[in-house]
Amino acid sequence: MKKIIALILTCMLALALFACGGEKPTPTGNTPTQSDPGTNGGGAAQTEIYFAPKGVRMEIGAPPAPALEALKAAIGEPLSELPCKSCALKAMDTDYNYDGFTVTVTYPEQGDDYITTIKLSNDKYTIPGSITIGSAAEDVFAAYGTDYRENNGHYYYTKGPAVLHIYIANGKVAQIAFENAEFIEM
Repeated sequence: MKKIIALILTCMLALALFACGGEKPTPTGNTPTQSDPGTNGGGAAQTEIYFAPKGVRMEIGAPPAPALEALKAAIGEPLSELPCKSCALKAMDTDYNYDGFTVTVTYPEQGDDYITTIKLSNDKYTIPGSITIGSAAEDVFAAYGTDYRENNGHYYYTKGPAVLHIYIANGKVAQIAFENAEFIEM
């Protein structure tokens, strides 16, 4: 029952914070790779936008199959898989929910599958720059600089088709998401 409640709350939060919109993104074609399993993404350059739980590198727009297989080996099966019709495309989306993060994959009617969003749900994992939920706002700015767009505490760092979206409330990181730039309004 607790897992169901947590899953429902995660979905509600995701819908409230990251609404759908935009047109079909252009996938980057980057393929996830296995990197140092000990870093959880904390040891990489902050100029890149990616997430690497247990060393499994994932990027927005990348094919999902290699990452999902590597995650299965590193972490295990997802806690749940929630398929739904895409609200922005002629496609199906599936949320793969793990302890600490969710990966959304888009399966278009035509074209290649790709990773659409990655959302962290607790402080179990860090992103490059050693930032996690609960980190101080100053640590975000020290790690990522001031080349961002800001809207009511939402900070958007963009590189290519990927956006690192960090929400800061009361001086602390409250939410972290990796998103496709074409799906969000900044």
